[in-house]
Amino acid sequence: MGQPLPNGKAQLMIIHRLLTGLLALVLGVLIAFGFNNAQATAPSPQVVIASLPPTTTTTTTMPALVTTCSQVATLALAEGLPPSELETALRVATRESRCTSDAFNAYDTNGGSYSIYQINGYWCQPNEYWPIGWLQAKGIVETCTDLFDPTTNTRAMVAIWRNSGWLPWTTAN
Repeated sequence: MGQPLPNGKAQLMIIHRLLTGLLALVLGVLIAFGFNNAQATAPSPQVVIASLPPTTTTTTTMPALVTTCSQVATLALAEGLPPSELETALRVATRESRCTSDAFNAYDTNGGSYSIYQINGYWCQPNEYWPIGWLQAKGIVETCTDLFDPTTNTRAMVAIWRNSGWLPWTTAN
């Protein structure tokens, strides 16, 4: 006999995962090929690429408040996240903050969780191993509240991901 059909909640989770993956794929393709939605109500971020011999510099201008997953995707790629990790990053941002940079979880016992990727206060507080805080030692923040800046939060996410993979985010799975 075959496997039993999943219940309604499991079916919704499967559909959610499929739609999230499809959205990430579509956003990745649109970003990669530079398509812009001219009918979008929110202004799309401007990405300027300046070619310099022998390197390339990318500058991304983002609004002070990020409120869409499209903005999150653009920023993640601009801050150095490999395109192969974009789907997971969008899943994390969607589940953690619904892709908004003003999200804050004050109930987190490690000093709160901040912004788009809900970066835990653990990463920006002094501890036994990092007397000034891990993100401070990396030059990414001065204080935890710097994580409310969308670019800083994304830069912190990329640094933490490079250090620990997606392990700090249980929502990545």
